[in-house]
Amino acid sequence: MAIIKKTLFQMTGSFANGTMYKMHGSDKVVIRSKGGPSKEKIQSSPKCKVVRENNSEWAGCTKMGSMIRCSFEIMHRVEDYPVVGALNAVCKKIQKLDSENEKGKRSIFLSQHKEMLSGFSFSNKQVLESVLKVPIETSIDRIIGQAHIKIPAVDTNMYLYNFRKLPYYRIIANFSGVCDMMVFFENKKYKYDSPYKGYLDPDLGVFQSEWMQSQGIQPALDIKLEYPMPENPIPNKVTLLLCIGIEFGKLGDGHLISPVKYAGTGKIVRVG
Repeated sequence: MAIIKKTLFQMTGSFANGTMYKMHGSDKVVIRSKGGPSKEKIQSSPKCKVVRENNSEWAGCTKMGSMIRCSFEIMHRVEDYPVVGALNAVCKKIQKLDSENEKGKRSIFLSQHKEMLSGFSFSNKQVLESVLKVPIETSIDRIIGQAHIKIPAVDTNMYLYNFRKLPYYRIIANFSGVCDMMVFFENKKYKYDSPYKGYLDPDLGVFQSEWMQSQGIQPALDIKLEYPMPENPIPNKVTLLLCIGIEFGKLGDGHLISPVKYAGTGKIVRVG
């Protein structure tokens, strides 16, 4: 894969044995070559054994990365780069740490390496602490399935970095759980090590403040979020994720405040 750094070539599309395209979060044009072994050869040739192993494991990483991202859907609004690709990469690192299974059959034990997601940012351009410059207190209680966030009063002139100079901002938060990903070899596919699919309470696990003015002193926030507990206690194979974000807005149609795309940031502030 090659990357064009100059502005001379701005076209995208296919040509001969290559494809030119742009990725979200980058202003460069990427060139990828076409070709490679056929699907039939990959599935049957002994020479492609490593490829089959890599493909099988990568399928698990992409599925796990996608489900992690789905667990904090409200935070998608502050993403400014392909977050799922970065999550896939983290999942691959975790997968490589599986010493119980052979290559091609390794599971993704997120619960054993949950700290690798702590601090994961949804923005490449801004860090949460550099935009909202006040100490944020957070905690997770697995016993009762609750998360607690305390944000002190904000003097926006001193402690809010309004990098797009927009008139309004609001706080969003998300508390969810993700189960480990295992391989079940009756069908050779990755799936969750739990029949439970509901990893987020859309009412009690999501918070969105009212729009606040980006000038003056805004009141403190005391946020409590809950995780659905079909199994009590919460199984060790479930990792809890607490996310916080800030987004900015402006007046739109009908004099309603609307969020501005890519004018925000957020991160996974705590895992439990």
